[in-house]
Amino acid sequence: MPDYPSLILTDTFLRSLLSLRLTAAEQRQVLKSLALLEADERHPSLRVHLLQGTMAGTWSASASDVLRIRFTRDGNRKVLLDVSRHYDT
Repeated sequence: MPDYPSLILTDTFLRSLLSLRLTAAEQRQVLKSLALLEADERHPSLRVHLLQGTMAGTWSASASDVLRIRFTRDGNRKVLLDVSRHYDT
């Protein structure tokens, strides 16, 4: 996996990547989104926004129309929590 200095990849995040059994195309989408999140979280394709409800206090970045990367903030770094399909619980 490439180096992302401002992203903290947690064990939970890495386990979620494995458990989703992503296709090769979905894997590329996630890697592209991680690179964008590292370079410019305001990139329009990421659609970064603060979540509400049971996930209040965490942020979401879109990897695709169906995949999202959830994270929290630790200063200037982003702590990646998981990858999921939108609306999966």
